[in-house]
Amino acid sequence: MASTTLRAVEYKMLSNSETYAILKKVAERIHSETGTLSLLISRVLEYLAKNHKVPPEKAEELRSYLSSKGLREETIIILMNICPSTLDELRYLMEFEKTLPEQSILEEILSKLNEYCSSGQE
Repeated sequence: MASTTLRAVEYKMLSNSETYAILKKVAERIHSETGTLSLLISRVLEYLAKNHKVPPEKAEELRSYLSSKGLREETIIILMNICPSTLDELRYLMEFEKTLPEQSILEEILSKLNEYCSSGQE
C-alpha cells in the first residue's frame, strides 16, 4: 500500500460534522489516486459518520450562527457535537463562556440547535 502524507495547511477547531465533511473529501481523493485507503482513515471516517449530529452540509451555517451570538470557539464545537435539547443541558455546556448569555439568547440558541441537529446518521 502506498503511503500518503497529509500536511496541515491551517489550524482550526472543528466539530465532528465539519471534520467528517473534510475527511470524506480527502478520503475520496486518496482512494481515487491510490485505489486504497488506510485502515486508520477508514475507521475515523466510520466513527465520524456515526457520531455527527449536524448534517455536514449545514455545519458551517450553524457555526456562523453560534459565532454571531458571541460564543467562544470551544463552546461552539461542544454545542455542535452534543446538540443539547434542553435549556438545562445548554446552560451546563456554557462552561467556557465568561458570562452566561441571557435567557432569551439561550432560548434562541436552543431553538436553532433543535432546527439543525439530527441523529447524525446519513
